[in-house]
Formats: sequence, C-alpha cells, structure tokens
Amino acid sequence: MSKAYLQVIAHYFAQPGNGDKIVAPLTELAAATRTEPKNLYYEFFRSPLDPDHFVILEKYSDANGLAEHRDTPHFQRLGFGTIIPLLDRREVTSYMVPEEAA
Repeated sequence: MSKAYLQVIAHYFAQPGNGDKIVAPLTELAAATRTEPKNLYYEFFRSPLDPDHFVILEKYSDANGLAEHRDTPHFQRLGFGTIIPLLDRREVTSYMVPEEAA
C-alpha cells in the first residue's frame, strides 16, 4: 500500500515582465526543498503562453510538510524575500491524498 501524502498545487503570477527574474530563485528553491526530510517531490513549470505564470507541484509525506517547508531558511530567504515580492498574486491549494492500494 502507498502512504497518504500532502499534494500542493501553487500558481505564481509574476508582476508583468518579471517572469525571468523568478526563474533563478525558484530553481534554487526547488533544489533546496528537495532536500527537506518531508518533501517527496518538487517541480515547477512555466507557461509557454504566459511567461509570467508558473505552476509548482509539491508533495510532502504528511499534512505538516508544507508548514515546515515555509519555516525553512531557504523559503524565508528565497520565497518570502525574493520571489513573493515579484508576484502580482499567488494561489496555493493543498490536498491530502489518501492511502491507496499499491
């Protein structure tokens, strides 16, 4: 059986023209996040139609994983300190994926 996990889907909408400024810090944030004990997956994607729109997919081993991620030094520095100030808005939703038969 596979274990339950927290699935996070985030949409980041950069202020017009700031998409390029987000790529490097988001790349660094992704690499650091993948080293977190509760992180199972972290990837981001940039829209080919709107270069200021990014989608981030994250998986954590339990419901507290996202909160713990947001408390890390790398999220404080890169997320809150660099990326979020460049955004028009962000939409973050999370869902518990139930335990499933393998």
